[in-house]
Amino acid sequence: MGSSSNKIYYGWLIVAASSGIGFANAATAIGILTIFVTPMSQEFGWTRTQLAGATSLGAILGAALAPFSGRIVDRLGSRVLLTIGGLTVALSCSYLALSQTLIGFYVAFTFARIADQGLIKIGTAPAVGKWFDRFRGRATGIIFFSESAGMTVMAPIVQLVIMNAGWRNAWLMLGGGMLVFGAIPCAWLIRRQPEDMGLSPDGIRLSNNEKADSIGAINPTSSVDYGTPFHKILKSRSFWLIIVSLFLVSSGMSGIGLHLVPHLIQQGLEPMKAVSTISIMSLTGASGALVLGFLAERLSPRYMLSGVYLLGAVSIMVLTNTDSLAGTYAFAMLHGITGSGVNLLTPLLWANHYGRNSLGSIFGISRAAQVAGFAVGPLISGIVYDNTNSYHAAFLYFACLAVVSTFLILIARPAKPTGQT
Repeated sequence: MGSSSNKIYYGWLIVAASSGIGFANAATAIGILTIFVTPMSQEFGWTRTQLAGATSLGAILGAALAPFSGRIVDRLGSRVLLTIGGLTVALSCSYLALSQTLIGFYVAFTFARIADQGLIKIGTAPAVGKWFDRFRGRATGIIFFSESAGMTVMAPIVQLVIMNAGWRNAWLMLGGGMLVFGAIPCAWLIRRQPEDMGLSPDGIRLSNNEKADSIGAINPTSSVDYGTPFHKILKSRSFWLIIVSLFLVSSGMSGIGLHLVPHLIQQGLEPMKAVSTISIMSLTGASGALVLGFLAERLSPRYMLSGVYLLGAVSIMVLTNTDSLAGTYAFAMLHGITGSGVNLLTPLLWANHYGRNSLGSIFGISRAAQVAGFAVGPLISGIVYDNTNSYHAAFLYFACLAVVSTFLILIARPAKPTGQT
């Protein structure tokens, strides 16, 4: 039998490195780009649809890359993906600081979004999911807490830098943060899975016989099974229902996210108060990620995810019907829990129902669906605004999508894994 080690389990170092790059990855977030929309559009005369197009192009290409990245995670681990992703974001932010044309902006931000959605987001959650079983919920919760914390911390800092030193210096700051907190720690600390170090999930030291079995577990010809085979997962009706639900709800989240600050400013909020909404959203999301992570170790991630979807619909209705700062902050808190809840519970759902052997491949397809939604949402909002001078109709449409997604996740009943997880 395996035995516990008195040393700090190496999996927590994986959590630390993944959390660091998740924190720094705020540089690519729509919630940060929204702060740049007004100053950059004022300087260059770009429309909201043109700016939204850059996020959509990068998201589409990232979605195309995600399934391949997921397979790499299963075979080689997340180290290379996260390191390359972090370096790409750092270089892209540096180029954004120098951009003078719309084409230059598209090139730089497209690469940043490809790295975000096709590399970094694919690498972090599966990297941790492969190192934990019993404590997977809290470990994953820490990652998404860090991602939300990055938004909470960086949003007001970016706004202050823009106000005092210009938007170009704000991009430089974001690129430097990714290099220090993201790329370097991941290159140094990330490893593929505990079996490679003679461990099993949660930090149990394996005996010699168990080491041999664990090596066989990643061999397709072995009798040791760490989850449902990937080809069977692809044939599952419930798997694809969940994928569709993720696409729909993600389009609504991103459709609001990119255009939130301009919408609030149009509603009469001062720029700093509008940006503070992002911080409140991120802070609430960070706290929610920790709480939901612990709860997911005891409750069904699928039912929790359906509740989060429905909460997203409620939050959008609050936004469309409020004309006060208090109502805006109420939306921010509800929507913050929705965003972190979807991101946290999705990989936990996959691990819970299908095991960890194909976790990277599953998450690659899952993330591709979400990223495709991220590509569609901002364009819908931009087109509606440019034609009506209002986001109201687009936001109501996104609320309806969240309700439909709730129904889809409830009727999806994934099978339990056929072997141990």
